[in-house]
Amino acid sequence: MGIDSLPEICTPKQLAEFLQVSDQTIKRAIKAGKLKAFKINKDWRIEKEAVKQWLMEGQK
Repeated sequence: MGIDSLPEICTPKQLAEFLQVSDQTIKRAIKAGKLKAFKINKDWRIEKEAVKQWLMEGQK
């Protein structure tokens, strides 16, 4: 199961389940500015391209 199976736009919970980390880990990365995300009302959404970029930066 690779990154391509991730939806184009996902929630922090969906991303956390995909990466097998807590949703708090994802929310901390968003709040720290490391993972680009946007809000719809009070809910965060993350684009797949932002996830790819965040993961690539983590490998440097």
